[in-house]
Amino acid sequence: MDQAGQGNVGAAPGGALRQADSLRDQRMWDAAAVAYEAHLALHPEDWRARVQMGHCLKEAGDVAAALAAYRQAAASAPNSPDAHLHIGHALKMMGEGQGAWRAYARALELEPDNIEAARGAKSLSFLASVTTRHARAPGQALQIVFDSSDLVAYVAHNRTPTGIQRVQLNVTARALLNPVEGVATAAVAFDEASGFWREIGRDLFLRLWRLSRTGGEVDAPAWAEAVAELRESLRDGTDFVFAPGASLVNLGTSWWIKDYFLRVRHVMRRYGVRYVPLVYDCIPLMTPEHCQPMLVEEFAQWFSSMAAQADSALAISEWSAADARRIAATVVPERALPVTVVRLDADLRQELGAAASEGWPARPDLPEPQESFVLCVGTIESRKNHLMLLHAWLALIRRHGADRVPRLVCIGKPGWLADAAMTLWRNSPALQERVSIAHGVPDVALAALYGRAMFTVTNSFYEGWGLPVTESLSFGRIPLVARNTSLTEAGGDVAVYFEPDNLPDLLARLEALIFDAAERERLEAKIRDTVALRSWGDIADQVMREVAARAAASRDAPAPPVLVAPSVIYPLRLTGGGVAERSKAMADVLRDGLAWHPMESWGCWTRAGLAKMRLPVDVAGLGGRLRLYLGCVAPDGAKDIRLRAFGSASAPGAFRRIVMDGASQSRFACVLDCDADGGEIIVEIDGGKGSAIDVTEDSAGRLVGLGVTALMLCRPEDVQARLEFLERQAYRVVGPDRQG
Repeated sequence: MDQAGQGNVGAAPGGALRQADSLRDQRMWDAAAVAYEAHLALHPEDWRARVQMGHCLKEAGDVAAALAAYRQAAASAPNSPDAHLHIGHALKMMGEGQGAWRAYARALELEPDNIEAARGAKSLSFLASVTTRHARAPGQALQIVFDSSDLVAYVAHNRTPTGIQRVQLNVTARALLNPVEGVATAAVAFDEASGFWREIGRDLFLRLWRLSRTGGEVDAPAWAEAVAELRESLRDGTDFVFAPGASLVNLGTSWWIKDYFLRVRHVMRRYGVRYVPLVYDCIPLMTPEHCQPMLVEEFAQWFSSMAAQADSALAISEWSAADARRIAATVVPERALPVTVVRLDADLRQELGAAASEGWPARPDLPEPQESFVLCVGTIESRKNHLMLLHAWLALIRRHGADRVPRLVCIGKPGWLADAAMTLWRNSPALQERVSIAHGVPDVALAALYGRAMFTVTNSFYEGWGLPVTESLSFGRIPLVARNTSLTEAGGDVAVYFEPDNLPDLLARLEALIFDAAERERLEAKIRDTVALRSWGDIADQVMREVAARAAASRDAPAPPVLVAPSVIYPLRLTGGGVAERSKAMADVLRDGLAWHPMESWGCWTRAGLAKMRLPVDVAGLGGRLRLYLGCVAPDGAKDIRLRAFGSASAPGAFRRIVMDGASQSRFACVLDCDADGGEIIVEIDGGKGSAIDVTEDSAGRLVGLGVTALMLCRPEDVQARLEFLERQAYRVVGPDRQG
């Protein structure tokens, strides 16, 4: 606890003050706060006692009530540096960096030698020059921060990168090694335990990148040591401080991180961060039959939230960009998502070509050095359609004899819905003899395989780009590719195509490439003469330049907010299903700050502290007096809940207090009147004085406050909307759905 003002320096000590000090010294925070309040009822001018009450409320977990006490103390003693110091502490704990910095600055103005205030101001000094739009100072480099959260989760159990990890590792490593002019780079990962991003040191990231390319053993000492160092740095590191106006670039996946965008919004508001994801594909939305059901739901929620919050997006192909723009337009049609294409036309041979001649990987699941083989790279899953490829190989063996058919080498571990292909392979002696399946093959060994393959084959129903196609071209090998989605972009006019899901056509193309050496030589010559690929460094440069250009554009023309429509019910919960939609986006983006637990299927619990919602409204179309309806759930044992709603240009006003009976969970609707001035309505939910009393423990062992299930804004005279909301809280309504 803060020690300033510990002694009895207020009014002449009476019984309540002596008791309050004693309870404080025993660390009985709630009881001490009540005793200080009793003393202040008789001595409201005793601002020092009010500061002490604030300390006790803060230690009890109610930072919002503590802040109110500190502000009351500052109002009574405006020239007290102590009161302003503790206002700064409370605001910093609540994530209000701008306000905290101003409070520390005021304390230093009153007492220039105040070491604690100087330390607090220094920790937030970068905010001093930040405008309300978080602009960078003239001439200051743009900070591009690469979010590597899923990469951290991947390397904990895997060493050999698949497609997404390969992109993350190569682009981030090159950006860390050689940032373009005017850009500063960093790599971070989201730490779920703390709820913030932690930095991955440049040298550590580069060591992991290099080790991932040179071996596949997860228990190798060098790899295990690097992964252990990574875990330690994230566990014990400090929260990453974003530079004003930084761009958070997500080259991987984040839909599996609970409440990821709640944290993104926090750094957006605090530092002016711009969020830029890389869209590999929209496969869970386009072909959900090839995905895990949970992935489909998580991706639909993530994409909906992303469309409403991303400053811009990158995409790895024109096909993926078109999918992303089209789906985003159905979620938030008023906010066009800028999508820039960064083609993954990387030259693997340029990176690892020397490794192909350093020796053949001696593994029993790979072909002998002089053996003829066809290469297929990709996770074995239903979307990659290995089943049809195995049927084709079985047909070739039966038609031409095993001795004339080259080995098929499949590099990739079994994934989602791989059972059909793997069962066929296990049950067929002919396939067992002529088809090898291997995984954990490092990049240097993969380069050797590409370099000696007859040709490669990619038979997928849907792709975002098709790295194996480009990698095949980089080694001068003909890619035989299904003619669909982005695979035609990756293969261009030098790949050999077959019609998707057409076994006879695939067989005909295979026979032509296997048995016609002259045709293979002609096609390989065309590849040598016409194909020009880029280095990963070139791709990383494009990523940085595109992000920097978009940051400049959005600074001059920020994206419009996603508005709350009148008389529309917005569920504040996970709605499920595999469709990206506005209701999913609104359920996420309306919550503000960190005092929220992750959404669940029924609704969302608040945490200890002050939970906020921000509701952007069209002032021209929805100005004047409004009525806010909240669907609420009181946790077991709740006694006191306080709420208020106000326009962003208005004074907050007093909290409305709801006294609960402490019984088991009860559902109710709360109605608040407010004005729509300022273009935004702010809703604040406070557990009341002493959150240890009013924030209770749920079945998962979490401290929870009020639960919120839905909200609606309407004019007071809109009786139909009011009745519909109340009916939905009390009854199961079957009929037209007006939910947003």
